[in-house]
Amino acid sequence: MAGSYSRINYRLRPAKAVERKMICDSLRCLSPFGEVATYRYVGFGSTYFSDFILFHKSLHIEEMISIEKDKHAKTRFEYNKPFRCIEIKYGASYEVIPTIEWNKKSIVWLDYDSPLDKTILDDIDTLINKLVSGSVLIVTVSAEQERPQKEGLTREQINKFREDKLQERLPNEKIPIDLKSNDLTGKNIGNLYKRIINNQLKQSVSNTNSARSEDEKLNYKQIFDFRYADGCHMLTVGWLIFEHNYCNVAEQCKFSKNFHATELDNPYEINVPNLTPKEIQYLDSQMPTDDCDAGKGICIPSKDVKSYAELYKYFPSFVEMLM
Repeated sequence: MAGSYSRINYRLRPAKAVERKMICDSLRCLSPFGEVATYRYVGFGSTYFSDFILFHKSLHIEEMISIEKDKHAKTRFEYNKPFRCIEIKYGASYEVIPTIEWNKKSIVWLDYDSPLDKTILDDIDTLINKLVSGSVLIVTVSAEQERPQKEGLTREQINKFREDKLQERLPNEKIPIDLKSNDLTGKNIGNLYKRIINNQLKQSVSNTNSARSEDEKLNYKQIFDFRYADGCHMLTVGWLIFEHNYCNVAEQCKFSKNFHATELDNPYEINVPNLTPKEIQYLDSQMPTDDCDAGKGICIPSKDVKSYAELYKYFPSFVEMLM
């Protein structure tokens, strides 16, 4: 089956574009561990390679690996590869990740378009055992509630359907014992998935540390927690991974200075307002501002002005061009 790239143009998802730029901007905080340009980037490029293009041009990263599960579309991926410094490895992530030599600091973005399942948790477990101190691990999953195709079901039947779907994808020991039906609805799914991912991360770090000396024991610090929806609700969470003897270096990174790189339990909601080009041009002339009434005279809702004021540096520009 062809990947989601055949159905979704990833360049035209505004919230995703904002998230991508936020992450890129925040990764500059890694400089206490060394120049970001010396890092390797590992991700899922798809046919658009949007994050690869941004990280190469903005962060000057030259060693890049794209993992592509659609082995039948090799010619298309190779044709769309924007830079020769990108190496494409074919296969599912759980097949490819163990074959990579993890001997240098890396930024790894496991940008799945599917809901959380066992293979994703396995990928996290594999990487925690392999990543070099000073590396970054980012995980994105779909956090959309399951919708049964059959109509006329009772609330109890819908709840049972969603619980069954979760159990199909995850082992029982990974599912919280205090799971409630409400956890599988709306925005609660993102919180549930993050909880499961964090439990896996904690377990993987504990297992890895059992065979390490005190100075080499791993620590991790949350640096991203995004929620957004471009038609489908998504969760992105990321961490800085570092050994105990690098704690002082990790503190110097100052990821917490960015409002969107939070260590708190409150996720950052990326809400991209729908604005016309003329409205954007006007609001840009007012930036930066904390005045939510800046667009009142031209009838732009205050909530949209507030959202734009937070995101304007990362706001995507989509234009139609005749070639």
